[in-house]
Amino acid sequence: MPDDVSITRRELLESAGAIGTISIAGCGEGADSTDHTRTEPGQYRNPVYEPLFPDPTVIRDDDGVFWAYGSHMDKDDDKDELLVPILRSTDLVEWTYEGEAFESMPDWKDNSSLWAPNITIQNGEYCLYYSYSVWGSDQNPGIGLATAENPDGPFEDQGPVFREEDLGMTNCIDPFYHVVDDTPYMVWGSWFGIHGVEMTEDGRDYVEGTTFPLAGEHREGPLLIERDGYYYLFYATGLCCEGLDSTYQVEVGRSESFTGPYLNQNGTDLRTLNDHNSGVAILEGNDRFVGPGHGTAIQDDDGTWWFLYHAYDTEDGGFVDGTWRRTLMIDPITWDENGWPIIGDGTPSESGPRPVVDR
Repeated sequence: MPDDVSITRRELLESAGAIGTISIAGCGEGADSTDHTRTEPGQYRNPVYEPLFPDPTVIRDDDGVFWAYGSHMDKDDDKDELLVPILRSTDLVEWTYEGEAFESMPDWKDNSSLWAPNITIQNGEYCLYYSYSVWGSDQNPGIGLATAENPDGPFEDQGPVFREEDLGMTNCIDPFYHVVDDTPYMVWGSWFGIHGVEMTEDGRDYVEGTTFPLAGEHREGPLLIERDGYYYLFYATGLCCEGLDSTYQVEVGRSESFTGPYLNQNGTDLRTLNDHNSGVAILEGNDRFVGPGHGTAIQDDDGTWWFLYHAYDTEDGGFVDGTWRRTLMIDPITWDENGWPIIGDGTPSESGPRPVVDR
């Protein structure tokens, strides 16, 4: 979802070439991505990248390097745009800006923004699924695909995978690609239900007549994790983009079947939840960080799952140089005695033990 940006793309790329590690917006010219000088050895400190990196998706390449991709930073006729920014890290903690996934907007839709990408590797190729939409979902939004040989691109757009009118469902955005028993699926959804659909073998098209519901309205940003015989469906709910008034939080359900039904900790079928924040929160805001949500997950070399997400930082009021700062955050996922996940201690942490990364 769009945010204002206080630095032009040209200025940003010139800064990147000069210093290598820069801030995407509004933290002063040539600012470092995150100042870790106050972090104790062996610890991470949130945010791990600032000031702006919403809706992250993360992957690890064959060399052990982590790559993150975030939402399109701005859609404003008076400003340049960051078309899906790319970050690089060797430890999941210290991130540097590496460029943009797109050189120009895809041509299959007009006057839209690129939101909430999902990165996968298929047959040795980096596949970046992306949302192409406007706020309010009234212009037939859809999910597209861009591909590249390397994680830093260049990515070549392959056009839409499906659009709202194809499936007869509102707001086809927020993709998450997952393969079950050699069958690929796309899970998506924003505010009008979370759904799934079977994909063709090459992941470039959907199979007609295979859609299925997973969760009710006012939920978005789905993420699936398989663990101990369950599929866990994580998602965000609440208001994402109201600055320090945001009510975003993360909830979860689980099922023994990928297609559901998914039940939460109270035994409630997620398909019956249609109000904001009406499930069981496993990550919600605190006095320091507000509106945490829309995350991705990846395991470290010790097998620990880590949740990367965005949140507003109250230390700077959540707003700097005309930009609402949805910073990049990280916290471990732990599992209680009944197999339910908890992110951090249930709220965003300020610091903690770093991920285990052997390189």
